[in-house]
Amino acid sequence: MNTITVKSNGKEYSLPIRDDADASVAAEIFKEREYRLAEPIITSASAPVLDIGAHAGFFSLYARSLNPSVKIVAVEPEPNNFELLKKTLAENDVKNVEVVKAALSSKTGNRKLIISVDSHNHRLLAPGESDTSKESISVYTYSLSDLMKKCIITNVSLLKLDIEEGEYEAFESITPADLQKIDAIIMEYHLRGGRKLEKIETKLRESKFGVQVFPSRFDKTMGFLFAKSKR
Repeated sequence: MNTITVKSNGKEYSLPIRDDADASVAAEIFKEREYRLAEPIITSASAPVLDIGAHAGFFSLYARSLNPSVKIVAVEPEPNNFELLKKTLAENDVKNVEVVKAALSSKTGNRKLIISVDSHNHRLLAPGESDTSKESISVYTYSLSDLMKKCIITNVSLLKLDIEEGEYEAFESITPADLQKIDAIIMEYHLRGGRKLEKIETKLRESKFGVQVFPSRFDKTMGFLFAKSKR
């Protein structure tokens, strides 16, 4: 495993790099600053930041660099990523991060996680989907409402989602009451398999969020959605 050093907001962090996926995530966050729209939200956050699909902890480090005291909840289901997440936070002496070994879905309970060949593209087996993968494991999942209850969270400054097509299922159970507790959302979206983003956009706009969509320059089947509450 290699290690690289990155700087963010005047702070220096050491990142473990296992494969090209790790290197790509690090570049997206620290070099290309693909989450830059959320920076003012993070900087001024007083309620927790939820890092859903925390991978090896790179976004959590980035959020901590922008806000030295806000609580961060880092959620990651894949065992190797989860152990590296804890190690990354410890080795960079990052405090006030609650790590949760789980995934976000529409319901709380056990599910199958399809293991990708790289470290970043693991995804939940969709309801009704046949498991034809070479490898899958059982993981625990939470709905957003149940995750907030578990972590004793009443409000969220930023909900960050990078959950490899699981955003659609997760949003099925996110209620208008849940959205009232959230100031902003930034998520990677995917349009593969006929998926469309309109249903998520509509739900957000009906809950008085301003929504911006930014397709990837490299792959039009994915991109980022940024939604900020107008309340």
